[in-house]
Amino acid sequence: MDYSDIISKTLIKAQNAIKERYFEGNHSQLDKNAFGDIQYDIDVLAEKIIIDEINKNLSGATIVSEESGIIEGSADLFVLIDPLDGSLNSVRQIPLFSSTIAIAKGNKFSDIIASGAIDIIHGDLYLGDSNKATVNNIPTKPNTVEKLNEAVIAVDLNIRSKKASKAYQNMIKIFDITKAQRILGSAIMENVYVATGAIDAFIAPSKQLRTFDCLPAMHIGKQSGLFIRFLNEMNDFDLLSKEGVSYVSSCTETLGNNILNELEYDN
Repeated sequence: MDYSDIISKTLIKAQNAIKERYFEGNHSQLDKNAFGDIQYDIDVLAEKIIIDEINKNLSGATIVSEESGIIEGSADLFVLIDPLDGSLNSVRQIPLFSSTIAIAKGNKFSDIIASGAIDIIHGDLYLGDSNKATVNNIPTKPNTVEKLNEAVIAVDLNIRSKKASKAYQNMIKIFDITKAQRILGSAIMENVYVATGAIDAFIAPSKQLRTFDCLPAMHIGKQSGLFIRFLNEMNDFDLLSKEGVSYVSSCTETLGNNILNELEYDN
């Protein structure tokens, strides 16, 4: 079965509908989603399209989606979905948000066999499988930056707790050293930008991101050759976990280790 083809066709179908709804404006705020976040009508639209396609093509798969939570299945496949990463960007008419899917033959990040993300506004399609990553079917590679003072970094800077605020204190040193910093509001896009060389590293210093917010794009990055380090003991992650994900993704191992040193993480 061509899992990348399923991901590609599903994301393109979702992109067409989401983009049309985006330009209509006047988004309605609904109830909170399964993980307690604010939900908008455009989120629900995106999820319905993607889940319908997954059920059609991968019947029985267990689905983990931001809006509905865990939908238990009978098959050995797991599908991780963020129907609309960057929802707030979309409702505020900031044209940077995406949809993403990962398919795994087990419940760990290391079990992912295919992944994809699509830039809703521009239509760029990012895919990862079989030790390769592509953008619009063209192979992509990250940069070769090793020094912090030459690096352009992106960071998840969404502080929701005192614990998170404390974790970000270590980021101040990195901000002082690095060439430039970006906060884009879509962790999926920030991660794939590292895979393509637009950004040199992405840092999630606190456990704020959920699995669907980042693991699909991290897999794309892994297939492009990125250095990836989870900030936990096993350097892997459970797709079904409700725990937040903290990690560093960088274009080179040297740059990644330099970041970890500044974060005072024992690598």
